[in-house]
Amino acid sequence: MLKPDRLRDLLTQSIAYFQQNPDQLILQFDNGNLKLTGAASLSFEYHYDLEVIATDFPYHPDVLFVPILNFVRIEQSELLLNPANQSKITFEIEPNNHKTYDIYIKIPLTERVIVKEQEGEFTAKHGNEPQPTEWIPLERWRLYHFDRLIFDSQAQTNDDY
Repeated sequence: MLKPDRLRDLLTQSIAYFQQNPDQLILQFDNGNLKLTGAASLSFEYHYDLEVIATDFPYHPDVLFVPILNFVRIEQSELLLNPANQSKITFEIEPNNHKTYDIYIKIPLTERVIVKEQEGEFTAKHGNEPQPTEWIPLERWRLYHFDRLIFDSQAQTNDDY
């Protein structure tokens, strides 16, 4: 499964806290199953819930959700585009000490694996997700509380409000 590693890379690049504290970002797989087509090939799909756990997270939860939603937009766009799926990303947040949070986010993911046989040898390749439109990559973003800047992804500031 490739998507969890892609999400970890994105969160580590986007949020300096995870660069400095990689053990505070935990990815777990739950409710996994394989969808087989029964066709002549052995191609299949992984279906699983990815639980993203951020412990002692020192920023507002939006700082975590924005890059995750950008990931979902590219890697699992039907969660945003299909009204029946728009509430399938679930979360729980536990405030710790008025300064940090433990955040638990569940994202249902699928990954297509295309298996081909040629002369008795099998190759497996993960298929790319279909992209409905061209997305603008998330390079820099800011979080405001009313007019006050409380987070800048480049400056990695954290002003409590």
